[in-house]
Amino acid sequence: MSSQTILYAVFGQPVLHSKSPQLFSPVLNAQQECYLRIRPQSAEDLVQVVRKLNIRGASITSPFKEDLVHLSDGITEAARLVGAVNCIRYDGERITGHNTDHVGVAGPLQAYGVGLKDSNVLVLGAGGAARAAVYGLARAGARVWVSNRTQSRADALATDFGCKTIPWQQHAKLPRFDAVVSTILPEGIPPFMDQLSCRVLLDAIYKPSRVTAACKLAGIPVIGGEQWLAYQGAEAASFYLDREASPELLTRQLHAQPDPDKLNILILQADHLPDHAARSHDLVISARGLDQATINKLIDEEKHLAFGG
Repeated sequence: MSSQTILYAVFGQPVLHSKSPQLFSPVLNAQQECYLRIRPQSAEDLVQVVRKLNIRGASITSPFKEDLVHLSDGITEAARLVGAVNCIRYDGERITGHNTDHVGVAGPLQAYGVGLKDSNVLVLGAGGAARAAVYGLARAGARVWVSNRTQSRADALATDFGCKTIPWQQHAKLPRFDAVVSTILPEGIPPFMDQLSCRVLLDAIYKPSRVTAACKLAGIPVIGGEQWLAYQGAEAASFYLDREASPELLTRQLHAQPDPDKLNILILQADHLPDHAARSHDLVISARGLDQATINKLIDEEKHLAFGG
């Protein structure tokens, strides 16, 4: 690879489904910069790959967000409070972790016209995305409720940010919410969904979900997960690309898809990228020490999760 090429990436397990390359493509210089999807073997391997390949910045997806809090050389206040890192930058010596997911919640709701200060917002779920949502909403002055299938996790999240909870098996009348933020899996849906009243739903998932379908059936407007992605991406672009980008600009290429029949896959088994890697690759697998059967299994898994079948 040309020494002039600047590398950026998204890391995850899986990662082929990630829209980060499409998201950031409008603000990258295609002649000088390259954005890769990289599947590391572990969080520790992720850090090694960043250092060895001199990756200037990256987005971090599941399951590495929490581990990067401890493995980064330093983290921002947002990453510390959320307890997760969703992007990093590397200056050649130090890896700094940050979290922009909270902007992906507050930004779309405010753009829709929801004044978050003193608003009532329900967050569905209690995982990493929910924690970022609660942090962003509370930071903006909203009154937040949390509901999760496992009550102990909802209680822990609510305690950390001074919120209230609503039992997953809620039978009492619900308040009317200014907004509901869903971070649960596409197939998940709370039992109280039929009595839920709100002005708008923000669904973190950009695949079809039962919560979105129920809201549309009830006439409740829905903000899709692509808006979450775009708003957090604009903040991430400022952090690790060091350039300003509007959410509208970042969504221009978002619907472009890799061709499943013409995938460029690079198996990385050395400490550097070969010269031909300057061209776009759809997937890079960090495979040091892995046998071919394992590599083939990982490729099949990535294809299945990205394209189905």
